[in-house]
Amino acid sequence: MAPWAAVIVLTLIWFTALDHYGVWCHKLSATEKLNLRRQLKRLSKPAVTTIQVIKKTLISIFGVPSSYLTIKFLDFFFSFDSKQTKYGDTYDCVDFYEQPAFDHPLLKDRKYEFQVWASSQKVDMDASDIDPFDIWVNGKGCPSNTVPIRKMERKELIRTNMAAKLAHNISTDANQEFAILRTQESKRYYGGGMITSVYHPQVGKTQYSASRVKFQNGPDSIAVGWTVNPSLYPDGGTRLFIYTTTKNSNCYNTYCPGFIILRTDIPLDLLLKPYSTPGKTTYEKKVFVRKDPANGNWFLQIGIINATVGTWPQKIFTGLSSFANYIDWGGEVYSPAGVAPPQMGAGYVPVAQRLDYDCYGIQVTVINDQERVDYDPPSLKRYNSSPKNYSLIDEGNHGDIFQRIIVFGGNSSPSNNE
Repeated sequence: MAPWAAVIVLTLIWFTALDHYGVWCHKLSATEKLNLRRQLKRLSKPAVTTIQVIKKTLISIFGVPSSYLTIKFLDFFFSFDSKQTKYGDTYDCVDFYEQPAFDHPLLKDRKYEFQVWASSQKVDMDASDIDPFDIWVNGKGCPSNTVPIRKMERKELIRTNMAAKLAHNISTDANQEFAILRTQESKRYYGGGMITSVYHPQVGKTQYSASRVKFQNGPDSIAVGWTVNPSLYPDGGTRLFIYTTTKNSNCYNTYCPGFIILRTDIPLDLLLKPYSTPGKTTYEKKVFVRKDPANGNWFLQIGIINATVGTWPQKIFTGLSSFANYIDWGGEVYSPAGVAPPQMGAGYVPVAQRLDYDCYGIQVTVINDQERVDYDPPSLKRYNSSPKNYSLIDEGNHGDIFQRIIVFGGNSSPSNNE
């Protein structure tokens, strides 16, 4: 097959797949259709450039040679000044001030906000230390003064909105389970996090599984970590995520305005590859959230380099505008009623002192009411909502490197719990 013909075929398959991707059976009301149009308009910001992804395996399937000229031709065909990444996602490089966050009614004074975001947090917006996040073929992601925003089609947005509703409004007959370590005393917390191993638990199309840290005060909450959620990401990959709940909204990533992306090179739904393999190789990712004492904004930091990905401005919150009074760390899964629960973590009910097999969190920390990082938080308690299927073990403090350790995971299959 000639290279130009393969490109055309590839394009037809690409758009046909988008057009025929099934979403859960749900007829949209007139109000939902109107809201959907408004949301698509808000998310469809003008792109400075588009980061396109075409998997090399697809190129090989159609017999297109991986030559320099072929790659350049594909670049031209899909987008002027386009750039390729490694994993099949498409991001628009949107002007910093055009990102969805600034559609929030409380964030209209953009220049003023820019002056106070990082008064005590050094933020490097450009790619300079991103080896752990080296997902871009061009090695750097978006240009300076832009941020990566996932391209969103109508069906994808419908699917994403339904995933957000599931996470926020779990019906009483559905199965949402937790294996977490949580604070017991209503103290003031100004952040926290953990280093968690990254796995790829098996889940169905209408299920999800996550390893995350959650911060809450009143109606407001922030959850950060990794998730496998096919209703949100059809490829079923393990991805970074945030979930933000305020008095008036709740959503994943930037699908409702509020979270301001600060980096050019780290998308909020970063695909976390490679995955850990029980008993063999372990890969991990640090997730950390801290409140800036100078301006009150919450900052998301990822990886061992503490890359500041973005910020939740103080003014979008009510309870969290001051501090968090609750934090938990661990695993969360969801399954519709009547469907067998999915895997959590590595897919095994954990066993003590077995970090090479079990999903773990190390350096389980809080920023306490003295605004200091506490590597051995007091008054924490385990909560296992379904002990037969899932469990969390609090290993306690193990010293300078690991600090506070938790292991968690499991599923409903006895064969996986041996």
